[in-house]
Amino acid sequence: MKPSVLLFIVTLPCCSHARTSAYVNLIQQALDKQPPLCLGEITWPLPEQHESTWVYAKMAALSDAGLIMMVRGSHNKQWVLTDKGKKEFKKKGDFCYGKMRVNHIDEITHNKDGTVSVVFDYRIDDIPLWAKTPAIRSAYSTLDNLVAGIKNTRYQANFILNKAGNRIIIGEPYQLDLFY
Repeated sequence: MKPSVLLFIVTLPCCSHARTSAYVNLIQQALDKQPPLCLGEITWPLPEQHESTWVYAKMAALSDAGLIMMVRGSHNKQWVLTDKGKKEFKKKGDFCYGKMRVNHIDEITHNKDGTVSVVFDYRIDDIPLWAKTPAIRSAYSTLDNLVAGIKNTRYQANFILNKAGNRIIIGEPYQLDLFY
């Protein structure tokens, strides 16, 4: 075997890894610009009179997770944060359970129009225990879908080269697979 061919074969995994790492970094930068993953429960205390059946189910789930409790006053009842709930809520002004992180690049496709499509899956690091409880997962379908999709659901990010030859992400990464 010629030395130049051998050198190419030996350095190919290195170059492929470097190329993949560049896409991981760019996709992660785009994901980092997105808000954290949160439940959207930002008003506390919550008076009972504003509850629908769906809101009550969510409040019951938050109560099961130890984040809130119902307090009965002389004229009304309301949901209030527990000490654990205050600690979690104080972090972001909501009950947040993480941020999406690029887990693995599955595929890089160079398209005929000059764009590059990168398919990847994700992870969510350090998901709090309360977010994994069955009651929370049942009451908050978006959280449940994201947690169930870890390392399974594929997303795609599209890139183009700018005039300077740098990769630029086009739009936001988007979900390819729907498992609902």
